Amino acid sequence: MDFLHQLVKMIYRRRYWIVILPLFTTLLAIYSTRNIPKTYEVNTTIYTGIASGFTIESGLEGARVDWSSVKNGIDNLISIIMSKSTLRNVSLRLYAQHMIYGDSLRDNNYITADNFRSIYRITPYEVRQLIDKSSVDKTIENLNAYERSSPKNFVYGLFNWYHRHYSYNSLKDIVVKRVLDSDMIDIEYSADDPGVAYHTLLLLNSEFVKQYEVLRFGQTNSVIDYFRNELSQLEKRLKSSEDSLTLYNIEKRIINYSEQTKQVADLSAKYALEYMEVQLAYSSADAAVSNLEKRIDKQIKIIQNNTQFTEKIREMAALSSQISRIELIGRDSIIDRGISIGSLIKQRQDIESELRDITSSINEDKFTKEGVASVTFVEEWINEYLLREKTRAQLDVINEIVADLQDEYTYFSPIGSTLKRKERIIDFTEKSYLAILESLNAALMRQKTLQMTSANLKPIDPPLFPISPSSKRRIIILIVFGSTIAFIAGFFAFLELFDRTIRDKFRAERLIGTTVLGAFPKKFLFQYKRYNAEYEKIATNTLANSIIPFLNPKEGPDIINFLSVEDGTGKSRLTRLLYDYWTDRGLKIRVISWHDEEPAISRDYVISQNLSNIYDIDNYDIILVEHRALLKSAVPAGLLKEASLN
Repeated sequence: MDFLHQLVKMIYRRRYWIVILPLFTTLLAIYSTRNIPKTYEVNTTIYTGIASGFTIESGLEGARVDWSSVKNGIDNLISIIMSKSTLRNVSLRLYAQHMIYGDSLRDNNYITADNFRSIYRITPYEVRQLIDKSSVDKTIENLNAYERSSPKNFVYGLFNWYHRHYSYNSLKDIVVKRVLDSDMIDIEYSADDPGVAYHTLLLLNSEFVKQYEVLRFGQTNSVIDYFRNELSQLEKRLKSSEDSLTLYNIEKRIINYSEQTKQVADLSAKYALEYMEVQLAYSSADAAVSNLEKRIDKQIKIIQNNTQFTEKIREMAALSSQISRIELIGRDSIIDRGISIGSLIKQRQDIESELRDITSSINEDKFTKEGVASVTFVEEWINEYLLREKTRAQLDVINEIVADLQDEYTYFSPIGSTLKRKERIIDFTEKSYLAILESLNAALMRQKTLQMTSANLKPIDPPLFPISPSSKRRIIILIVFGSTIAFIAGFFAFLELFDRTIRDKFRAERLIGTTVLGAFPKKFLFQYKRYNAEYEKIATNTLANSIIPFLNPKEGPDIINFLSVEDGTGKSRLTRLLYDYWTDRGLKIRVISWHDEEPAISRDYVISQNLSNIYDIDNYDIILVEHRALLKSAVPAGLLKEASLN
């Protein structure tokens, strides 16, 4: 409360400074800003959909939002918006629009007449020739072709110099910030031309989306092109390998290698068993024939020498061979079924009958050497002989089949390894093809996600054409006025804090750290001079009333010692004022001034312990003692202890 009181007093004391100086600086600010250009502010809000937008990946089961990726994505988007390439394209398109649609006589929604005349005046003639009034895109194409990285090139310098509408230094003042933690980005821009401010953000909204798509799709397109090229090559290799396998199967007459080789193995085993059975039958028949020929050798020689018999034997052997071939091969292979096996068997039976008839007709001896009828042995011999010929024909056929099977083994052996090698190549190529296809699908899904993300980049608050300028002049004036007041108040508060001057009772108590009974104001020389006597009277009254509680008249006259460190501090004035004040109220007051009587009582003063030892003070109510300055003379302790107030 005391501090507030001091602050109010300080403000009141410096009131002229606090009022006059801010008014002066405010008037100066008003005069200085009289020609300040108007500023038009435009803003737009873009919805990005990076966090909450739906994509293909977000639709997958278990998909979660990666907030770190979201923050990184929004930061990247802001960087793209503020990139030099984006702002350059905006600058060039803005300039092209102004040169095409600007009017030197009237303001329009693109640019004011003053600004158009300004930019038209500094545009070189050869650059003006590049302006195609019918097409902004054609104009930009011409300007891009004309631009060179040279300080003398106007188009290059337009963005890299310091033009207030087209330079990077001006466009980088565009403020882009994320709206809290949402998916939205707020873009703000201000310019001295409403059309420039409006179209700058309008062009920026479309341009940064293009830049975003180029950067993001450029990555995925390269990956997709790589996978598509690899997939095309693998597809060709896979088709070539499959065609090679097909041609090889056709060349080697392979339908199903495993089944075919299994069939060869089965046939080989089966014919091996049949060969053993037929071989056994042949051996048995051959042994029987040999045994019978020994017994009836004469008859056998006659029969074997018979031409008709020999011819029939050859016919029967041929028929037996043919029948055996049909019986053995016809069951497992595709043969000409036009020949009826039944007719062949019947022919062979007929030949067998004829052979029996021949043997019967040419048999001369009726009995053998052992006396057994030869007809029986001849019939048995012819039966065994026919059986031997049939089994011999079967053995010949089986041997041919076994030889063919051996050829099949030799034929199929290298085919198996070749087929496995080709199948391994096809399998490897197919797996590689499927892996690349999966990667391509992932890249395409990523591209679609980016397309959906780019589709989400839409302004929910599009830029609006500003009608009235935002007044910065008023803000500047208020800032100057407020800052001047704050500076002056702070300056005087600083002085007040470090100022050790005792100006009033409260400052005195704060500085000396003890109670102050009273304070007398300095006399005014000009202002309020007529009130000096009244101020002194009020201060004396206050001081006298503050001293009263320290007095005790019952114990004798009250002694009040007036002390000071140096001379000239006003002790004599105070004693005179108090003397007059209390005397007017009927009190008996005595004033003792030691510096007036020092030569006479110096010894008594130094050794005295009571004032009554030196003066007669019993008939007074209050004794006012003015001591010499402490720098010149010390005050005896007894005199200080005796006093009611020092």
